[in-house]
Amino acid sequence: MQSVDDFIESLLNDKGITDVEPEIRAELKEDMKKRLMDQINRAAIMELSEEKATELAEKVDDPEFTEEKMAEFLKDAGVDLTGVTLNTMLKFRNFYLDQGE
Repeated sequence: MQSVDDFIESLLNDKGITDVEPEIRAELKEDMKKRLMDQINRAAIMELSEEKATELAEKVDDPEFTEEKMAEFLKDAGVDLTGVTLNTMLKFRNFYLDQGE
């Protein structure tokens, strides 16, 4: 699977955003990555049963509950993280590339 950073880089190139200052491009990439990761997390959480969503809500405030532990929790709860990620990336790409055209 394409890394998120490579995916964002590809999106910027496909959109034609190639001649901006490196600092601006880096900020754009970071903002897009944050938005994409938020959407992936939201989509994955929406796949949880009500019971598992409640259980997750109780865990998220725990500083010991890392991103890795969250991914493990979602996977153990039966969420197809690969499918959710790919589907969300496809929607993100379609939305981003359709803007302003």
